[in-house]
Amino acid sequence: MGDPIRYNMKITVPLLLICFTVNVNSIGNVSFFFRAFQSLLNGQVNLDPDIGLNITQLLKNYNYTVEAHDVVTEDGYILTAHRVPYGRNGAGKEVPNRPVALLGHCLACSSIDWVWQGPNNSLALMLADAGYDVWLVNNRGNVHSMRHQTLSTSDAKFWDFSFHEKGYYDLPAIVDYILDFAQVDNITYVGHSQGTTASLVLTTSRPEYNDKFNLMVLFSPIVYLDHMSSPSVRFLAKYFSLIKAASTVLNVHGIPYTPAINILAETICNEDSSLQEFCIFLIQLFAGFDYDQVDRSKLAVYLSNTPNGISIKDMEHFIQLVYSGEFRQFDFGSDLANLLHYKTAQPPSYHFKNLKAPLAVYYAKNDFLATVTDVERFLAQLSHDPLETYLIDYDFFNHLDFVTAKDSKSLLYDRVVRQIDQSNPSITANRLK
Repeated sequence: MGDPIRYNMKITVPLLLICFTVNVNSIGNVSFFFRAFQSLLNGQVNLDPDIGLNITQLLKNYNYTVEAHDVVTEDGYILTAHRVPYGRNGAGKEVPNRPVALLGHCLACSSIDWVWQGPNNSLALMLADAGYDVWLVNNRGNVHSMRHQTLSTSDAKFWDFSFHEKGYYDLPAIVDYILDFAQVDNITYVGHSQGTTASLVLTTSRPEYNDKFNLMVLFSPIVYLDHMSSPSVRFLAKYFSLIKAASTVLNVHGIPYTPAINILAETICNEDSSLQEFCIFLIQLFAGFDYDQVDRSKLAVYLSNTPNGISIKDMEHFIQLVYSGEFRQFDFGSDLANLLHYKTAQPPSYHFKNLKAPLAVYYAKNDFLATVTDVERFLAQLSHDPLETYLIDYDFFNHLDFVTAKDSKSLLYDRVVRQIDQSNPSITANRLK
């Protein structure tokens, strides 16, 4: 048969093209189709039982209660916030006035990022088991937040957003909903990657929200990107003008969650696939190389839900940060266009003098996106010292390891939970009762 990787690539590339054209609902069980195909190449495929589950199915399998709450933004998007109100089998359910933790996901991600590793290894579930009322963000454009009061997802205006709107509209809507629902004065927020960007947009643009956070935990903060070293993102940035032109001609303004792509990913990237190492290489070309922390048995669980929806404008805004070296609002491409939108020729910067919320910042040495140099530039701009600043004590920790590393609990999460506890003193008192 020759080189098996080359042979499989000749087959899987056409399959990838099929994913973009096939109507998933019209062919029934697509996952069976792909897995049956793989079994012809590689024999019997042994899949992790969590592969392909959505967040509700996954959490119920682990004996957690999960709720879905609709939250409406000022500009009409209907978001789904997932809630894990207490620990496994109702642990902590009877404890009154439990503190709230809200977790925000990365670009093209969703709420499942915080729970897919299961009990003891997922930060959201560790917090729920520790007594917190846990809420999970789903930003506009991902699979759980594809509704609007007046717009259809086929409308270009639906996809007219970047991380600015996620911070200025989505996050405050969810925070206000939680404060009212839980009847608490403030919450702890944990953000990863774009989840950090959204929280910094909010607290610098709408400074009244600083008082609504007792702590903001930032994992791999995406602020300054001029030292960003990801070959994948550098390639995307170099050719983005062509991509944008093509998307305009094709009238494509956003890429929604496409189940067939995820099914293909989980099929060729599972532990039984001869292409798994190639999958890992592509992922780490984007995030940073850390082969030891890849959980090969669980990788397909992660990929069965990620990547999720993304707008072209969101990608463009991040690429603008790469070229400008600044943390500022979207550049509309000309002095005149910016004058019409902002009354200034250049996009306004986000001013960290407005950021007053308590912070805990965690970053990594091998992060291809949030490099040490760029994160420390951000830290130097702050008007107050974070409660904790921690450069993770593991040389190969990368951008995705914050939510995917096998040893994230011992390398990071245990420390983070202790810091969150210090900002919520009632939690310790409740545990002693």
